[in-house]
Amino acid sequence: MIFFYEFVFAVVAIVAILIGETLSRTVALAFVLVLLGFVAIGAMSFDARLATSSVNEDDRRWFTDARDGLKHLRLLLALGALAALAWRLMAG
Repeated sequence: MIFFYEFVFAVVAIVAILIGETLSRTVALAFVLVLLGFVAIGAMSFDARLATSSVNEDDRRWFTDARDGLKHLRLLLALGALAALAWRLMAG
């Protein structure tokens, strides 16, 4: 499951680079930050769902795996946002 999120991050990184080279590095940074926000909300949503007692054992495993993958993607996007910020600052 983690491999999927790493693939998503690689696609996001490539798209951010293309945006940064064609439009603006600031737009690329905003793109990564918006995706980071969506992923953070998604991870919190899975945490909230797992906190309820209405989740059966089969679904709990799926929610746990999805939450862990989103947390991994959140970390990657946060590091990507820092790299995009540094890239933006180096542009002048």
